[in-house]
Amino acid sequence: MVGFLRRAGGIAAVGVATLALAGLGSGVATAQTDPPPVASIDNLTGVSTSVALDSGFVDALKSLNVAPGPFGTATINGGVAKFPITGGHVTVYKPGEVDPYVQGKIMHEGSGLTLTKGDTKVTLENFVVDPGKPATLTGKVLANGNVAAASATLFDLDGSTLKPITTNASAGTATLTGTTVKLSDAAASTLNGAFKTDALKGGTTVGIATIVVKLPGQTSPGQTSQTPSGGVSTGGGSTSGIEDTGLLAAGAVALLGAGAAAGYAARRRSAIER
Repeated sequence: MVGFLRRAGGIAAVGVATLALAGLGSGVATAQTDPPPVASIDNLTGVSTSVALDSGFVDALKSLNVAPGPFGTATINGGVAKFPITGGHVTVYKPGEVDPYVQGKIMHEGSGLTLTKGDTKVTLENFVVDPGKPATLTGKVLANGNVAAASATLFDLDGSTLKPITTNASAGTATLTGTTVKLSDAAASTLNGAFKTDALKGGTTVGIATIVVKLPGQTSPGQTSQTPSGGVSTGGGSTSGIEDTGLLAAGAVALLGAGAAAGYAARRRSAIER
């Protein structure tokens, strides 16, 4: 997406800027011996990650004379940037047993965003969502067609704002919305340099992400199920009932939780402090 902006908060969703470098977020589990996962999806297929761009960010882009646009198979319509999911994998553990309890990668090959101002064109493509710790979105960055970074951190993902995950058996999909996409410090610095401005700040809200994935299982036709109570959506630290809903809901918990681990940790720390 994108992201720059100081007086705004969100651009082309998921991939903006970092022309420069920033490092990947790895998300390696801290537990020396992992317990068996609740569920895992070894090969993700479809559907998409989209970001509803923050209106403040969009206005800021206009004031900077920077025009965002889709790249490859991406689309931007009605203030929402959408990037098809092309692959990846994900594993989910019981919250509290492994840190982070959501691990994996969500790939978006062949799509991205362009940011253009005069003779300067920054292209952000091939996004990878890592729901680890920290949760990040990385991507390839090009400046006027030249590779500036093969893989750099573009955005930080805040899962503390996640809404309950839902699955739709008739459509064969699961949906999670609410993750806040924020511009990374390195990306803000790089974009400021590329577009000769100081308006962009790390931590700026770029938008709100929604991830829709194709599930590897089915429930009864026409039924819509929700993640079990106490799961990722509620932060209760329990996966009771996940097995009953199958790989479907569990996979959704894992995959759609881009940033969920961070949100869970934040809620847990808050509870301890109280």
